[in-house]
Amino acid sequence: MQRQPTEHWNPTIETMPRNALRDLQSERLIRQVHHVYNNSAFFREFYDAAGVKPSDIKSIDDITKLPIMSKDDLRRFRGSHGDPFCGTLCVPVGALKKVHKSTGTSGAPNVFGLSEADWDQSAENFARMLYRVGVRAGYRTNNWLEAAMTWHGYSMTAWGARKIGATVFALEFDNRSVVQTNLELLAGADLSAIFIYHPEIEVQYLRQHGLVPTEIHPNLSFIYSAFLCTDARRKILEDAWGVPYWNMGASGDQYIPASECHLSAPALHYPEDQFVVETVDSKTLLPVAPGAEGELVLTNLWAEATPFLRYRMEDVVAVNDAPCGCGSTHARVNYRGRYAWSVAVGERRIFSDDVENILWAHPKTEFSAYQLIKEHAQPQDRLHVRSTVRGEAEYGLSELLTDQLERELGVPVTIEFVEPETIAVGTVKFVRVTTRD
Repeated sequence: MQRQPTEHWNPTIETMPRNALRDLQSERLIRQVHHVYNNSAFFREFYDAAGVKPSDIKSIDDITKLPIMSKDDLRRFRGSHGDPFCGTLCVPVGALKKVHKSTGTSGAPNVFGLSEADWDQSAENFARMLYRVGVRAGYRTNNWLEAAMTWHGYSMTAWGARKIGATVFALEFDNRSVVQTNLELLAGADLSAIFIYHPEIEVQYLRQHGLVPTEIHPNLSFIYSAFLCTDARRKILEDAWGVPYWNMGASGDQYIPASECHLSAPALHYPEDQFVVETVDSKTLLPVAPGAEGELVLTNLWAEATPFLRYRMEDVVAVNDAPCGCGSTHARVNYRGRYAWSVAVGERRIFSDDVENILWAHPKTEFSAYQLIKEHAQPQDRLHVRSTVRGEAEYGLSELLTDQLERELGVPVTIEFVEPETIAVGTVKFVRVTTRD
């Protein structure tokens, strides 16, 4: 579908020359390293163990002198010190305006928060992200995160929308009730944009009840969300809703606001004045070649309360830092997938999105619930896929999909059709990968 050219919420920052951007990163990195070392028990212990002092960091080029931190490092600190903030809190607890936690996709959730100054900056960051996807002053939109998941850092998207001047309806009691709330309860509210989340549930409800979103909300101009989006998923969404789909997201752990423009999709623009973006080899933790796939590592340059520096995001990405045709000079990050949603088969790593793009392009398995079966011993010999089927499975469907998966992914495949209740559905995320002995 046709997308309108992107405009910038803060064009001075978003289109600044790269050399000026790096100078700004240097200034903020030096300040942030001193801040965490002086105020965070975790970072002081972490940097002392690595033999690094704040005085060692004199520019952005010195960032690789800092050790890379992981979620396991945080969990170890919490286990040994009994601190819910894992030693990362750099302000008194009484200075926190809001405390959030992560979803815990790959283990125990992290706890982090915002000071008053952080709250204001986070709202500004999310305003930039939402403005890029098309939210404007006077728009009416929903925010299920603020209603159903106020504990999550991405609930700050509601405040980004309000900063732009949009009216936010935060009424969903459950993130699986987006359609019922916005197309039935709010029929007549004439929403301009709808924030979705569980496409499989939402599209099924639309089809079963014969709902036409653009008839219910005549000025609906787009839908948007914060999940990785395959080509197959995007096509289904746009066909079902009748408007363009815009992707945004990254992570709630550090209030990371990224979104695509009309030229970058599916890659997301990152605000590099707020975060340093790196890609490293997941085994050696050394930088990969420019543009090559690697694990995403981020450094928070703005937060006062709980900033994470050189933080492993457990996502595999490729980064393009060439200026975009939309005018942005900030990096575009193309997500391959999350390690937790992947399996190693022989010498290849297969992500859930690789499988989704194939399954969801077929009418019988379009928007089907599916899972990859991960064996404890990695790598495994075969890719095992569970999938549901729309209606009755036609003769030869298993062989057809197996052949296509093997041809496109380059690994041996076993596919099993199961009942929908066999595949778990979480309140936050669908369980794309399950482990078995």
